[in-house]
Amino acid sequence: MGYRIAVVGATGNVGREMLNILAERAFPADEVAVLASSRSVGTELDFGDSGRKLKCKNLEHFDFTGWDMALMSAGSEVSKVYAPRIAAQGCTVIDNASLFRMDPDVPLIVPEVNPEAIDGYAKRTSSPTRTARPPRWWWH
Repeated sequence: MGYRIAVVGATGNVGREMLNILAERAFPADEVAVLASSRSVGTELDFGDSGRKLKCKNLEHFDFTGWDMALMSAGSEVSKVYAPRIAAQGCTVIDNASLFRMDPDVPLIVPEVNPEAIDGYAKRTSSPTRTARPPRWWWH
């Protein structure tokens, strides 16, 4: 059983790269939705080198109910508005760092830059009331 993945900001450079990586690594996705602003509705995007084309849908009207995760790379203003709405529909939000920069309790850890930061974060979150459990797809 695969995941239902939505890529928000799919028409941008990072969004397109997310699609390439999902396809290249054969991520277990049963369904992939590509989302952007109304300007991009109907735009066809390549799903990596798979030969599969995905039609862009309007983020504003998309129903995230039943979707497993939203990979977001549409900018911090879009994240501020849509990330809480997406999460409220039961979908896990994974943002391209812009949303995390707004919350001082959530560290921005880039393995190539500050891998030691994860040790400090793990110590701070090891209390019984707060856990640093990765998302369920992390270990698949």
